[in-house]
Amino acid sequence: MNRKNPWERRSDAREASGEDTERPDAGKKDPFEKRVRVPDVETLTEGTITSVQAQKKDMDRVSIFLDGKFAFGIAADIAIGEGLKKGLVLTPEAQHKLFQKEEVIAARRASLDYLSLGGKTSTELKRSLARRGFSDFAAEDAIAQMERYGYLDDAAYAMAFAKGRAASRGHGPQRLRADLLKKGVPRAAIDRALEELDADDLAESANALGLKRWRALSSESDTRKRKKKTTDFLLRRGFSFDQARTAVEAALAKDEDVEDADDGWDA
Repeated sequence: MNRKNPWERRSDAREASGEDTERPDAGKKDPFEKRVRVPDVETLTEGTITSVQAQKKDMDRVSIFLDGKFAFGIAADIAIGEGLKKGLVLTPEAQHKLFQKEEVIAARRASLDYLSLGGKTSTELKRSLARRGFSDFAAEDAIAQMERYGYLDDAAYAMAFAKGRAASRGHGPQRLRADLLKKGVPRAAIDRALEELDADDLAESANALGLKRWRALSSESDTRKRKKKTTDFLLRRGFSFDQARTAVEAALAKDEDVEDADDGWDA
């Protein structure tokens, strides 16, 4: 049997992070592992590169010396890509862009790690990057890159989340809307996702949950209170009052131990 090289399946992800797609050595330290602190351009001073030296403790990074003094360390890949060499004059703006580039690549890699944990929204990713100290600039770039490669899609996430939670947990539309809003999904995407839910499936779910709750409250002798408790339960699950009322009426009809009496529907 021809099995695809598992490394090949990661090529798009590696390209999305901005790194080259050449396979790294196993256990090799990631030169972008530590988040880069990007200094304000006003704090930087123009200088001429007098030396570019590989770092002894991390051969994937180099030390840049300006005017004979150590200035900063940077990933060797960036130094090579940007043509950093002896005699090159680095303005504060040029140095700032180098730091930004390194932070951007680190943010992209951090994003891939975070998204590998499971479905996430763009807002959740942005919050995660902020907690790790990445700048808005790097976070916005990473989010755009993840969206470009299809690793981040709020509309698709909302659709899958709504269908999954409705089916597995019996959550109604209002609960699903609230949960998706907390995750930062745009309202338009939420509306579209909820519109895709099957009305018959929702009604069936509400009826099943209502009957189960109704029977769990069999020790409640006051039918009016039993109705209210069952209704409140369904409302907390995210169903509308009409959906909850219909479900309770269905439970009453199936419960042969309770007479079908009009006890009112005051909440």
